[in-house]
Amino acid sequence: MRRELVPLVSLFIVTALMWSAVVMPVSAQHPGWSGDGNLAFLLEINGISAANSNSTAPIPVSLSDDLNMSLTIETGADIILKSGVFVMQYLSIPIINQPFDFNVPVPSGTTQSLMNTSIPLGSLLGSGGIDLISGTVSGYFSFIYSLTTSPDDNVTVTEDFFLHIGPQGPAAIMSVTGAITVGFTLMSVFGLLLALDDFQQGILAARKMRRATRASDIGIFPRSVVLRRRPKKKGAREDISQEELVRRVAEAARTSWDGRHCPKCGKRWKKSADRCKKCNITRAEAMEYFAHDIAKYAPRALKIVRPKSKVTVGSFSKKLKLTPDRGGALAAALTDMGVFQTRSVKVPLRKVALSGMTLAGTYWSWMQLVGGATPSWIDILLTTTVGLVVSVIIAYCMNWLARVPRLGYE
Repeated sequence: MRRELVPLVSLFIVTALMWSAVVMPVSAQHPGWSGDGNLAFLLEINGISAANSNSTAPIPVSLSDDLNMSLTIETGADIILKSGVFVMQYLSIPIINQPFDFNVPVPSGTTQSLMNTSIPLGSLLGSGGIDLISGTVSGYFSFIYSLTTSPDDNVTVTEDFFLHIGPQGPAAIMSVTGAITVGFTLMSVFGLLLALDDFQQGILAARKMRRATRASDIGIFPRSVVLRRRPKKKGAREDISQEELVRRVAEAARTSWDGRHCPKCGKRWKKSADRCKKCNITRAEAMEYFAHDIAKYAPRALKIVRPKSKVTVGSFSKKLKLTPDRGGALAAALTDMGVFQTRSVKVPLRKVALSGMTLAGTYWSWMQLVGGATPSWIDILLTTTVGLVVSVIIAYCMNWLARVPRLGYE
């Protein structure tokens, strides 16, 4: 995004200095001027002195209009004007970085207009009529000079200025930068809330798992429980009796039926009723149906949770096309048999870390849009890093709360 001013500006400045100067008595420095008693200068942007702008009172500008600039100098001593530089930057990234090389003597009492130009901000900071940025742009204009009596002793005089592009306050949200900032903020907030909800489910599941010494004590595994398979030794065969598998699953599944819904038709079962009104089966028959219905999925379960793999109960149930309750009952039964093992629950560590980091990174965007802040990339990087560190610490604390005992492979 670095652009240069009109190339003839330097030549114009040097030529103007070589012309006869307008000599006038030098008094105290005028209001709005910058520099010192030897070299004072007035930098005006859109008719406003740069010296009168600051981060809390920037000069308002629009990308639809050119930026008008004028520069006047006044000397109070015989000097050698050596060089100058004009810089505009956004987030400490130079938009314009224009140096000037002079090396010309300027007599005392000179007052001269050196520059009166305009900068097309629309083509510099926009594209196709769309404002690419909005917020505060900072910059400075500086001169380096020396007195003719001591030409080796350089003196630098500088003036900072601040511009605010686009609307300020809540209206800044309607810009492209504002829309992007709102989008990232909403994405971060919703991502963080969803991740924390997943963490809550994991913590509740872990609390339930810690109360048990065997999988059969739980009955139905929660969705976030992670199932594992024993690594298969090279050349070894894994022989599992299908009959024993079905029998053990059926025994475990009997204790997993909630007793509130008919497992055959799904109709709600009243507590006082002994039979289902739709299917006309008894509670004992319903429990047996529920057990055998789950048990028939056992052989397929071994193909889903392969050796050395990790699958959550929720994913396990979905792949088997079972409800979470039935899938959790099947997983608990297979764990009790030693086919599966569980020693963790799924927690979104990475989601919490990334969401927290992104949310912290949008802080300076909001401060720039609404508050007129002028952060550098170092400020943004530092804030984002702090957000990442804090998010990781919170995530690992919650991960500790979601610890579970090791069940299975016995």
